[in-house]
Amino acid sequence: MLRALVTTLLLAIAMPLVSHNAGAEESWITEADVGRLKPGEFIWRPWLAPDGRMTITVNLHAQRASVYRDGARIGATTISSGRRKYRTPTGVFRILEKYTMHRSKKYKNAPMPFTQRFTRDGVALHGGGVPGYPSSHGCVHLPRSFAQLLFKETSLGTTVVVTNGKPASSHDDHRPLTLAAAGGDSPSTAGD
Repeated sequence: MLRALVTTLLLAIAMPLVSHNAGAEESWITEADVGRLKPGEFIWRPWLAPDGRMTITVNLHAQRASVYRDGARIGATTISSGRRKYRTPTGVFRILEKYTMHRSKKYKNAPMPFTQRFTRDGVALHGGGVPGYPSSHGCVHLPRSFAQLLFKETSLGTTVVVTNGKPASSHDDHRPLTLAAAGGDSPSTAGD
């Protein structure tokens, strides 16, 4: 219960509430849209909110990530997170470094295109294989095209919220991640 409360509070700080105008609803990215994505697929609609603060949410349980700007979801994608023994840490982070092309110092010089590091020990968002299940060494793999689009829109300090819980409800709406959906996580800055 305390862990869920702490995560809820951290999400409340990290992501603004959103207000919608009725005319734009046809183009909102819904939970149903996100749920229909197959491995390697994504949705990208940055025109829904061309300006404002960005937040990236990663749901390890669902193997999905969403991008919000000014509270509106402008993108969603399938991901591949850390496999067994290489778990992706949960918590609220900030993008610390960005590299158009980076190579892993730990894993045989593996290419990591459009790297956005969010932990001190090297966990990052980057282009990589997205087979539909956790397969990385702890990083969050994104489809390469999505990683490139996201890289162009973010800046150092952009908030990254990584959770591992099931959403509290399965209703289909256009609102961003609700605070109730954050339950079950414990913030952590531990590496993989």
